[in-house]
Amino acid sequence: MESHQSGLRGIATTFGWTWYRMRRLIDAHLACEGASMLRAFLVEQPRRSTDISSFFDQAPRSVTQARDALEHNGLVFRSPAPDDRRFKLMQITDAGQATLGLVMPLYDVIVGQAFGSLTADEIEGLDAAIEHLNRLVDHLEAKASVPETQVPAATTSA
Repeated sequence: MESHQSGLRGIATTFGWTWYRMRRLIDAHLACEGASMLRAFLVEQPRRSTDISSFFDQAPRSVTQARDALEHNGLVFRSPAPDDRRFKLMQITDAGQATLGLVMPLYDVIVGQAFGSLTADEIEGLDAAIEHLNRLVDHLEAKASVPETQVPAATTSA
């Protein structure tokens, strides 16, 4: 059993580091063009700073600094949350959308190079495994009363 547990730990660690490295690679390439994963995240829907902080595992202060810079450059704006006026939602502006439109082909190239190397069967298996893990994590979060991470709905094209 110890060997099995060690193997699972290894897979989880490798998966985490691979995703982390891909995200950093994408961030670095997008930053060269004046975009960010944060802006891509905001395309899905307006978000509270606390949701952004949680999703990107960043200190609230870091998110505030990023938000302020993006807002200063006219790429995002804040508006009151309709369900709770104490909170502000961060939304992408038309200028932010335009910037993302310019760099999304670069994002697609990086993702295509990584995932495009997989066979159709491997992509289908990976998609099924990720869906399974997401359902399990949803259950574990609810069981432990851990706040959801507000992950945007995944779009799959296998």
